[in-house]
Amino acid sequence: MKTKKFLRTSKALTFFIVLSAIVALAAAGELLYESSGISSFKLVKSPEGARTMTTMSQDYDVYRKYTQQGGEELFLVSSAKTVNQFLDAEGIAGNISWSIRKGPRLETVLWGKTEQATELNVHGSQPVVVSGLGGCCAEMTGYRLFDIESGRLLMSFNDFSYHEKVFQPFSLEVPNSDLRIRYIGVISQDSTRDRDFVTPDAGKEAAILIKYANEALKQKLQVDMDVASGYAVSVLEVKLEKDPSVPGSGKIEIQDDQVRLWNIDGATSPSAISGVLLKIVLDGGKGTKTLKIPVKNDQFDLNSAQIPSGVSVHPIVQLRTL
Repeated sequence: MKTKKFLRTSKALTFFIVLSAIVALAAAGELLYESSGISSFKLVKSPEGARTMTTMSQDYDVYRKYTQQGGEELFLVSSAKTVNQFLDAEGIAGNISWSIRKGPRLETVLWGKTEQATELNVHGSQPVVVSGLGGCCAEMTGYRLFDIESGRLLMSFNDFSYHEKVFQPFSLEVPNSDLRIRYIGVISQDSTRDRDFVTPDAGKEAAILIKYANEALKQKLQVDMDVASGYAVSVLEVKLEKDPSVPGSGKIEIQDDQVRLWNIDGATSPSAISGVLLKIVLDGGKGTKTLKIPVKNDQFDLNSAQIPSGVSVHPIVQLRTL
C-alpha cells in the first residue's frame, strides 16, 4: 500500500514539474501584443434614496478566421464598457467603445466605434460583432450587427427568442461554398433603438421592419396592419421554416437561429439561395395574423408571400443610415 501511494505522489510531482516548465517557457516566449485596462465598481444612493450601481470594465475577445488561401487570421476586439443599472427601478443604460485589430501581432487597427450600448458580443464562428442597448419595462434590446473586418453595419434587429446572450439574428449559410452568410432580422416598435419606420399605409399602423443582408444591407421591408382602438401591435412569434415549395428543402438544417442550406450544397451563384420562409405572427387586437415571406433568389419574394387581410408589406427604397 505504501508503494502505491509513493507512485501516485511521484506522478503528481512529475506532472507539476512539467507544467511549471511549460509555464516558464510561455513566460519567456516572444511577446506579440499586450494591452491592459481598468475595471471598477461603484454603488451610489441619491438624496431621494434611489440606488444605482456603475460598473466599468475592459474586455478582450479574439475571433479566429480560417481561409484556404491565407490560413488563420487573428482579430482582437478590445472594448471599454460603462454600465449604469438601477436597483430600485427598472432600467439600464451604458456606453461602449471598442476597436478591432488584425494581424499575426495584432498590429493593424481596422476600425473602432463608440455608442450608447450595454453589451458587446463577438461571434465565435461568424465574422460579426453585435452591440446591444438594453432598456426598461417592456422594451426590447436593440441589437446592431457589424462586419468584424470592415465595421459596416449590416442591420439592426431584436431577439424574439430571448437568448441570454445574443450573437446574431437569423443566418443563412451555404455549406461548401464561398458565398457570404446571409442575415435576416426583425425590428419591432418596442425596440430601444433603430425604429426607423416610414409613414404607414392609410388606416394602418407600422408594425415591424424586416431586413435581409449579406455583406451589406440589401433589403428592408415595412409591415403595416390594422390595429383595434386602444391596442398596440404585439409580435407573438418570429421564426424560420423550410419552404415546402422549393425542391430539396427537406435537406435544410435549422438549428436555433442558424440555417444551413444543404439543398444548394456547394452553390456558387447567389441566385441559388432559396428554401426558407420567414414566419411572423402578429396581433393588433383584431385576432392573430400570420405572415409568411419566402426567400427566393437571394431575397425576400413578396410575390409568393402569404399576407393575411388587414396586413400590408412594402419595400423601403431609401435606406436610412444609422
